[in-house]
Amino acid sequence: MRFQRFAVCAIVFTGLAAVGAVAPAGAKPADPYSPEKWGVIGRNSAGNASAFLRLGPWGRETPAEPAATQAPPYGMGSLGFIVGGDSDHIQFGNETDFAGMRLADIDVLRYWIFTAADEDVFPAIKPPTLNLEVDPNQGMVDYTSLVYLPSESASPSAPAVRAAGRWQRYEPSAANGKWYLTRPVPGVIGCTQASPCSFAVLKAQLPDAAISFSVAFNKGSQDGPFFGAVDGLLINDTLYDFEPLGVRKFQIGR
Repeated sequence: MRFQRFAVCAIVFTGLAAVGAVAPAGAKPADPYSPEKWGVIGRNSAGNASAFLRLGPWGRETPAEPAATQAPPYGMGSLGFIVGGDSDHIQFGNETDFAGMRLADIDVLRYWIFTAADEDVFPAIKPPTLNLEVDPNQGMVDYTSLVYLPSESASPSAPAVRAAGRWQRYEPSAANGKWYLTRPVPGVIGCTQASPCSFAVLKAQLPDAAISFSVAFNKGSQDGPFFGAVDGLLINDTLYDFEPLGVRKFQIGR
């Protein structure tokens, strides 16, 4: 497992917050960059995958465009992933700020994905999942992960037409989103990897669940390579913007 951050970013982009990164409309002032609370979660990572805060990438609105002009959703940066194969597994997240947040209180989950691939291989690529490690507070099980599957979800949870080489928005909390539990919980029907369920169904069956260890983006294992990025994680009214110098936090309207 390698965690790469490019030192040049600290030199070239020192003024990023002042000149390059535009706050979302209606957003309150951002908190200071807080990279110390976001990073690779080593206990859930293995192999030679990398996750790193980076500049860009810029996408193309259509495959025919010669120049990449579509900026990242927020600011000028994102969270990049390089995952070479099935034996690689990496998780990047926050193990501090979300502990104790009740699943029932989460109404909105959104983020953006950029997949760097040619169109002919793109359909087989599975992008990073969003993982919530929770204490279900039911039965004898005191831990499970809730995993959102962007490649198996449909509109409005996922784009109606998925595309390579451009930023696209996903909404795990919306209808037609696909989630599963990594460990079975007594009383929960379905919501398995073989038979995933929506976020609404998941919440209804886990009324007492709360986030325990982390909120994280996850890639691998056993689901193939990925080269690309994610950005703009929205949890209710709080936006987490991934930039080369760290993660910015905004309070926004929905």
